[in-house]
Amino acid sequence: MKAIIKQSALALGLVTVLPIAAALAQDDDALPAGFQTEPVLKTTTTRDGDAIVWQQGTPEIVSVIGTLEPGGRTPLHQHPVPVFVYILEGEIELRTEGGDPQVYGSGEAYIEALNRDHQLFNVSDSDAKVLVVFAGVEGQPTTVASE
Repeated sequence: MKAIIKQSALALGLVTVLPIAAALAQDDDALPAGFQTEPVLKTTTTRDGDAIVWQQGTPEIVSVIGTLEPGGRTPLHQHPVPVFVYILEGEIELRTEGGDPQVYGSGEAYIEALNRDHQLFNVSDSDAKVLVVFAGVEGQPTTVASE
């Protein structure tokens, strides 16, 4: 029962941090007058089709905005927790172990594959900016460098 409560608290925390996601889960009649929403992402799976798995422990939401210069890339890494990625500017190419490269542009979103090596590459002529939201566990890493 505690696990269900903790998982529910984590899900609620993610929805609180991401108002757009909250709007996707609500009845339009529950929204205040004059408040408009545009769906970004609603899914139960990662971009590779794997089920999203919530971790045990005290929920902790971490959000960052990352910037990659033209031609830049992230180190090869993986995430042990669910990760929401939203492209704010530019285009990135996501290369995931065992998957086909996928290009995402401004306004697109996806959920990272869990525990699978991957890299982001900026394939734009200008900076690429991404909003990254980790649905993690307090005291645990959200990102692990690959060897």
